[in-house]
Amino acid sequence: MESEETRVEATQAAELVRNAVTAVFGTMLGSELRPGDPVDDPEPFLPAEVVSLIGLSGAVNGYLSLQCTREHARDLTARLLGADGHDVESLDEIRDAVGELVNMIAGKVKTAMACEQPVEIGLPTVVTTPKTDIKVRATFGVAVPFEDHFGEFFVEFVLSGDSWQG
Repeated sequence: MESEETRVEATQAAELVRNAVTAVFGTMLGSELRPGDPVDDPEPFLPAEVVSLIGLSGAVNGYLSLQCTREHARDLTARLLGADGHDVESLDEIRDAVGELVNMIAGKVKTAMACEQPVEIGLPTVVTTPKTDIKVRATFGVAVPFEDHFGEFFVEFVLSGDSWQG
């Protein structure tokens, strides 16, 4: 028997992201965030220097991603590690930290969805190239901008077309 996919509305997706990111950043980084207005299906998805993404499968299929500048990722890493920003030089540390942040955000979203069908999250992947641009076919997404003391970053929630409720 095939499992049924859960259908998610764009406003619900934005609220899930807003709540998860605010909780994770408040608890793990001691950050107060100012969320902006969500952007439905940004085209192309927002280019960034650091993109940390994690796949979701099961009741919904897609991914969550955190996108920011390299300097912002360095600041997030320093705060997560309790270090000074100038002490973070290792690209591996940055990848590990932003990967862990997107993993925690995905975990909060998964828990908040409280699906009757299971949702699995994969391992995070972090891409660190100048102005990375990701687009997956047959998907719809919502990007939520956030601002903290360092500047603006984005978190996207992207699902397959079948997972969105129109």
